[in-house]
Amino acid sequence: MKNIFSNYVGIAGAIVIAFVLSPFLVHSLGDTRYGIWSVVSALTGYMALLDLGVSSAMAKYVSRFKALKDYKSLNTIMASGFVIMITVGVLLVSFSPLLASGLVSFFGFEESLADTVHTLILIGALDICIFVITGVLVGSMYGFQRFEIINGINLTVSLLKAILFYYALTNGYGLIAMGVISLLGNLLSGVVMYLAMRRVEPEVKIDLTKAERPAVKSIFHFSKFTFLSMVAMQLVYYSDAFVIGFFMSAAAITYYTIPWSLSEYTNKLILAIAQTFVPVFSEQDATQGDKAIYQTYVTGTKFMLLISNLLCMGVLVVGDYFISIWMGPHYAVQCSAVLAIMFFTQLVKGPQLLSYSILLATSRHNIFSFYNFGFSLLNLALSIVLIQRYELVGVAIGTAITQILFYGLITPILTSRVLGSSLWDYFRDTYVRCIPSTIVLLFMLKVLSDRNAPDGYLMLLGQALIAAVFYVTVAFFTLLTSSERQYVMTGGRSAITRFRSA
Repeated sequence: MKNIFSNYVGIAGAIVIAFVLSPFLVHSLGDTRYGIWSVVSALTGYMALLDLGVSSAMAKYVSRFKALKDYKSLNTIMASGFVIMITVGVLLVSFSPLLASGLVSFFGFEESLADTVHTLILIGALDICIFVITGVLVGSMYGFQRFEIINGINLTVSLLKAILFYYALTNGYGLIAMGVISLLGNLLSGVVMYLAMRRVEPEVKIDLTKAERPAVKSIFHFSKFTFLSMVAMQLVYYSDAFVIGFFMSAAAITYYTIPWSLSEYTNKLILAIAQTFVPVFSEQDATQGDKAIYQTYVTGTKFMLLISNLLCMGVLVVGDYFISIWMGPHYAVQCSAVLAIMFFTQLVKGPQLLSYSILLATSRHNIFSFYNFGFSLLNLALSIVLIQRYELVGVAIGTAITQILFYGLITPILTSRVLGSSLWDYFRDTYVRCIPSTIVLLFMLKVLSDRNAPDGYLMLLGQALIAAVFYVTVAFFTLLTSSERQYVMTGGRSAITRFRSA
């Protein structure tokens, strides 16, 4: 719960920053330049694949060796991870000029923008070099379950970058300045992360000479399947921008990016829960076994459903109102259909991110990764075909079809087989119990928004809070078992007592 809370503080802070900053960026840069920023961001997202799954391997092995109190193996695995990532970073920077030239030529940017895009890609390559090296530290901190440190650093750096973005654009600087600010912010994040680890885990010694070939092999044995899933996820999340940019225009990317960004923020809030379970499942795998993992899986899924349904149903009902307030009525009209498709997809996908955490923690994610990669290729193919007839809606439909099939059907089947559990029992104890509260949430949101169409943040927030109170109340009695309700009430009384004492 501490880790989930710290994740939520960090992500909620980042979302608030993005909500405040995004309209400023769109209106300051214009649709075309903001579309270019989105394309370059998508490219750096692809370059982030050069993490190769090593950061997730760090979380897996560090949590395991920490539980076993084997610091010798822990230091060896970290040193080996650093050697891998430093090598990858140097190679990326070396080949970045060739990559930049090829992409500028592929998109055919007008001459006034071509140099800017070329320079942005070079800066992005340096940024990703820092990112992949720092990823060893981040993955290790996840393994130590020090989520509060990771989120504190990320939130502080995000706030600093937002302030500098505002300063740069209001003083006549443009995309290049934004790229440099992002690079320096991530460099600062890496340095502070290193100093924090030295302080909180004094038994960890980062010595590159401790790297060993067997440790490198162990990392790659785990990370090769994680990497395949990363490729699949990047294809799903970032290929749409390239497809739209190629078949339509840079400006059209903006109308897709706005609902996509809302979906991505929601995905991060849900993933914030799932991430905290990876080291927990890893420890249970090392010490208790599949039965304990399954019990945690059921409880975790209920919590995932509680949050996921609240967020997704909220956007499905009042998302158009929010975009109208946030970006302007014009953007609400342009983004409405894509927003609905994306959040229906997220409604299916969100809770099953916990299943992936189990497969990662138990090193049984190989089949998941192959399926994920196959469905991501199908997603890309469908997007290319459908955009030519249905434009932006076609791209969203292509993503929806593949993601709903993969996360709604394939993922729970794979997880139940790994744990040797009944798929029906799992759905009965989680999804079926969530139906009454979800119906109440949908009804309340619809009634409130139809009676008084929200025209400002306060009214929108007020309606959301009223609906959420009814939703959580019904969920308390229908989603939770009697023992879980007793646990929540005991914890609540304990928290009130501590608060009064303080």
